[in-house]
Amino acid sequence: MEQNITNLTSDTVGICDTSESKTFQFYAWGIVANIISAYGIIGNILSVIVLRHRIMQNSTSYYLISLAIYDTIVLLSMSLFLAIPTIYLAKGDLEDYYYAYMYMHPFCYPVALFAQTGTIYTTMAFTIERYIAVCRPLEAANTCTLSRTKRVICLIFVSSLVYNLPRFLEYETVQYIDSSSNTTLPNIQLTQIGTNEIFRQVYFIYLNLFTMFLLPFTFLAVLNIQLIRAVKVARNARIKMSTSASKEANLTVMLIAVIIVFLVCQLPSIADNILWTIFEKGQLHCSIHYIRFTTMSNLMVVVNSAINFILYCLFGKRFRKVFIKIFCKWKKTEPQFKYIMYDSVVINTGSRRVLNPTKFYDTDSTFV
Repeated sequence: MEQNITNLTSDTVGICDTSESKTFQFYAWGIVANIISAYGIIGNILSVIVLRHRIMQNSTSYYLISLAIYDTIVLLSMSLFLAIPTIYLAKGDLEDYYYAYMYMHPFCYPVALFAQTGTIYTTMAFTIERYIAVCRPLEAANTCTLSRTKRVICLIFVSSLVYNLPRFLEYETVQYIDSSSNTTLPNIQLTQIGTNEIFRQVYFIYLNLFTMFLLPFTFLAVLNIQLIRAVKVARNARIKMSTSASKEANLTVMLIAVIIVFLVCQLPSIADNILWTIFEKGQLHCSIHYIRFTTMSNLMVVVNSAINFILYCLFGKRFRKVFIKIFCKWKKTEPQFKYIMYDSVVINTGSRRVLNPTKFYDTDSTFV
């Protein structure tokens, strides 16, 4: 999720007429992205509540909880530091927030990229685990354990944070005097490190393209194809499948849907980052076609972070059942009846024998 709001930095101010691009970004980010982000945050919170239920306790659920947390950070960052500032750029509203955002950007922007890195590698982690569980079931018992899953989640967190530490040195907020209003205004610009050609080539071209795109996306594409083949084989042998095997197949289908949507939504950002690295920023900001493309690629990232709850509900049978159990509780009216069980002890009354009337059990029973 690159920072591509036009006219944010001094090297683009005044170069091009960006009124059309600002209007396009206002509707795409300021309206659509904010609505999607609000829904996605609610959906991710609901997903965490459901996935934490005791019925859902397994290694895959831990990965999905971690993914929901990263997605929520991405959505919050998109809304607070990309979508809302666009409202000021296009309409002139929220001026105080916009100036506050200019000072927050150098610190909050790396947090968004940290969350996006965590999202990519968490998706990669549960895909590898699902591949082992489905395609190498004999290794699953020793590999797909809760303790190992927790260690992998911690490793992804630390690695994502360390990898994005240079991002904190990339931008800085400076003040300049606006000649038209004769006032001092804040502005975001690249630091000396951010403009260093060696840094840009090593970090953005070689390291970033390999670490953030080539490696994870190649793994995801190859393993997803293997999972799809395994599901087809399982469906052909559905009659012979046990209940546990059927649940595993259902879980695999749900995760395949998550992976496919992830690949589709994230692929445009690969091209966006390549263009952002190769071409001059002034040249890109003068192209309305690029601005529309990068706006939509960032919007696709938002969609990806917000849509998983829908996928869980559509493809996850157990997820739906637990969700209904938690949030849609109702008291069933069940047929009940009462019966009396007399004790078998009898007493002699001299002329006749009768059941003991003082010993009985009054029981309510319910058929489920």
